[in-house]
Amino acid sequence: MCGIAALFNKDNSSFGVVESLFAEQHRGQDSAGIVSSDGEKIYSHFGLGLVKDTFKEDILQNLKGNLAIGHVRYPTQGKVSLCNCQPHIFRFNGEEIFALASNGDITNLPELAEEITKEGLSIEGENDAEVIAKFIGLYFSKKNFSLVDAIYLWMEKAKGAYSAVLMTKNELYAFRDPWAFRPMCYGVKENLISVASESVALDILRIPYSGEIPAGTIYRWNNDGLKVFEKRTEKPLRHCIFEHIYFSRPDSIVFGEKVFEVRRKIGMLLAENDKTEADCVIAVPDSSNYIGLGYAEKRGLPFVLGLVRNHYVGRTFIAPDQLTRDEGVRFKFNPLPSFFVGKKIILVDDSIVRGTTIKKLIRMLKENGAKEVHLRIGSPPIRYSCFYGVDTPNKEKLIASKMEIEEIRKFISADTLNYLPIEDLRKCVSLPNDYCYACFNGDYPAGEKKHPSLVS
Repeated sequence: MCGIAALFNKDNSSFGVVESLFAEQHRGQDSAGIVSSDGEKIYSHFGLGLVKDTFKEDILQNLKGNLAIGHVRYPTQGKVSLCNCQPHIFRFNGEEIFALASNGDITNLPELAEEITKEGLSIEGENDAEVIAKFIGLYFSKKNFSLVDAIYLWMEKAKGAYSAVLMTKNELYAFRDPWAFRPMCYGVKENLISVASESVALDILRIPYSGEIPAGTIYRWNNDGLKVFEKRTEKPLRHCIFEHIYFSRPDSIVFGEKVFEVRRKIGMLLAENDKTEADCVIAVPDSSNYIGLGYAEKRGLPFVLGLVRNHYVGRTFIAPDQLTRDEGVRFKFNPLPSFFVGKKIILVDDSIVRGTTIKKLIRMLKENGAKEVHLRIGSPPIRYSCFYGVDTPNKEKLIASKMEIEEIRKFISADTLNYLPIEDLRKCVSLPNDYCYACFNGDYPAGEKKHPSLVS
């Protein structure tokens, strides 16, 4: 899961792109990058860590031009390093040709990388976006394809998720895999164009949401305006349902749905037929807040912000290693003093992935006097790895793949544990057949990823 942003036809576009990346910081905290162009030259800057630490005003002043793309990274492929930062710049014969940023994960990456290296191009990093850029660059620069035809060929051969923006010195392209796994929207205000992973990145620029970049299509903007190249590769739509459950900001529009409304519906369905006696409902902030609100509303129980989150600590689920996750739980959450003493609590969370966070949270609440903690999860058990952009490469890391629900309950020390059935989750979105549920049911629409890394 990563965040992308692009801006065209605005003076000093890099300043707008950095604002959009701020709005999408939740999608990746390991690195950030921006590439810009003034029509004659390409400028770039990359850094490890947060957007605010990477882009100061003096740096942005040097990212000149009215066209820029940016990226925040959470790695699903490749370690955290400057070599793996995006956007990737494709160079040929010493000239910078274009830059590309992508959100997703490719299941057949090694065979595509091999096709590139056989033609004499090297793979310097370990992530899929570099392969996308060099594949397109190979066919554009060495085989005389148009950029559009090179992108179409990529779409024909690649399996998996990619929502990507590509910029030349004077054009902006946006394209998306035929399944549309990851979100990608755009907005237009007069002649100003913005493309982003989530609509909040448009909101911060006061650019109205125009809609999603359709699956399998290519949008191209230049001084002549917009040209749409229609889908050539037909696949069934398979949006990632986890975007609604956890990843996306609640104030975003994702896959045409208001995220906060989907989460509120999840909470209300989670509460149906639940007669567990409780004093109040507590949500694990922040992604579970609207799920908890819907649950409390349905049951007529008080909704209390009983866990205070330190927002200067990143998201524990997407931290890159287990040690960081374990430390992050202690630093990230703190219960209200004396509030929990003697109370029966409904604790609402969006999901249990590894079980690292929730076990410690329940212990924390009981140490602070909670009489009972009844856990309600706003998704089905996650039993299968995701190969389309989520950091669960090994099924063995998923607690629900190793334990039944009652075993999980005992392990995390909850008094009761209920998950949302997949049938109810499907009721929370307008077009349930257009979503991917592979992490719950193991049905992979674009195949499984067999490779741990591009490098040994």
